[in-house]
Amino acid sequence: MAVTAQPLILDHAVIGVLDRLDEAAAIYRNGFALTPRGYHTLGSINHLAVFGENYLELLGFPPDSDDKRTELWSYPVGLNGLAFRTTDAAGLQRELGGAGKSVTEWRDFSRPVDVGGIEKSASFPTFQIGKEAISNGRFFFCQHNTPELVWQPRDQSHPNGVLDIVDVFIVSRAPEALTELLGGFANTAAPEISRDGIAIHAGIVTLHILSEAAAASRFGSAIPASFDGNERKVALGLKVRALEATADALAKGGFSPRSFEGGLLVDADAANGVALWFKE
Repeated sequence: MAVTAQPLILDHAVIGVLDRLDEAAAIYRNGFALTPRGYHTLGSINHLAVFGENYLELLGFPPDSDDKRTELWSYPVGLNGLAFRTTDAAGLQRELGGAGKSVTEWRDFSRPVDVGGIEKSASFPTFQIGKEAISNGRFFFCQHNTPELVWQPRDQSHPNGVLDIVDVFIVSRAPEALTELLGGFANTAAPEISRDGIAIHAGIVTLHILSEAAAASRFGSAIPASFDGNERKVALGLKVRALEATADALAKGGFSPRSFEGGLLVDADAANGVALWFKE
């Protein structure tokens, strides 16, 4: 039963890097066109790789930080946040809470963005869902008050040819908790169940919920091998314009991808704790 008319759409994926943003950015610049460093009013810092419909965020904090966002830094390095899109964070928070889902209070924060030499403020009301049930990271909803400051054409062309995030892979010991948490949105039909796991569609992105055995069989040593708690987000599927050009960009960047299901797979150890699957 739908609990909201809002669709479930992945807005961006967060790769946590702690106080090593310089190092992570240097790695991801070998193929991705990253935005200039952003400074959030909450104390965190970031770089984005902006695509057509969504984006990837490298999120960290300055080495001399006073830990304004200490709740984030207990998560493992790697893919530890999935942000879903909303046009009304306050309204959706009330709606989901009224339907019995666990939600935090929404809060508004911002970061300055340079647009043609003029400083503007990109702002984002957000709230978390299922905070107590999610291990090793968070699911949250993000409202873009100023989407034009995030999706700028100058940032959306990448040497590796990535067009969008199209897959997220989550290893889970309690898949029913995730399907319950993400159920009830206008566009979420019954989860697709196969012998390999569960698939939930979130706009153009498919969330794949896999058992530990299924993930190990499919990805081998390319993904993080162990975790505490119920689940860990381990890999992203990235749609590219032309795989041959992607292969050239990866080689120039010093990566050694393996062939994987018709595409190319970069191990988590080489990409800050998350495996990257490039495919047409």
